[in-house]
Amino acid sequence: MSTSGATRVVRKDAARNRARLLEAAREVFAERGLEATLDDVAKKAGVGIGTAYRHFANKQELAAEILVASSDLMVAEALAALEADDAWEALVGFFEGAIERMSRDRGLHETLVQQRGPVTTSPFRETLIESIEELFQRAQRSGVIRPDAVPTDVAPIFAMMGVAIDMATVSSPDLWRRYLQLWFDGLRAHGMPPLTTPPLAIEDVSAALAAGKRHGK
Repeated sequence: MSTSGATRVVRKDAARNRARLLEAAREVFAERGLEATLDDVAKKAGVGIGTAYRHFANKQELAAEILVASSDLMVAEALAALEADDAWEALVGFFEGAIERMSRDRGLHETLVQQRGPVTTSPFRETLIESIEELFQRAQRSGVIRPDAVPTDVAPIFAMMGVAIDMATVSSPDLWRRYLQLWFDGLRAHGMPPLTTPPLAIEDVSAALAAGKRHGK
């Protein structure tokens, strides 16, 4: 075999191994979260740990490639929701889809709720926040949610949904849907008295989520 032919074979093998590592990482991080190691992924992919390190410097680099793609998809869904005709259905549809995705993907769950992982400071988070703000404002302009609800109310709800997802391991896998429905009911504009406690400031959201995670251990 010529040198060029051998090089093509090596490159083909390398591309195949990288694809196997990425596919294995999707499954491992979704099932086990960010506690999973690069060795766990390599074993799932059926390759040696040395091969894994030839493609990715560490677990964080591999997780970033997987989780950024998942996060970008969530942003795309939020932007798509803004195009829906019904403001209430757009809001409900987005949150149901987002939390269902979290329930299937533990790595994404930890990134969003527990402030961990490689995408917590990426432009994805800013775009997602902006999209949620617009979904709220649109729903309020339509008169379908209470006027004193604010977008930062989403942060504790996402955290609570994270707890419900964890609780689902000993109960129904769809347990989170019950509590999301309760939140939706509380969010609707239906003549309830105004809220008496101020909401989270936007600059305090990350710290509040981190504090909630510490107390939840």
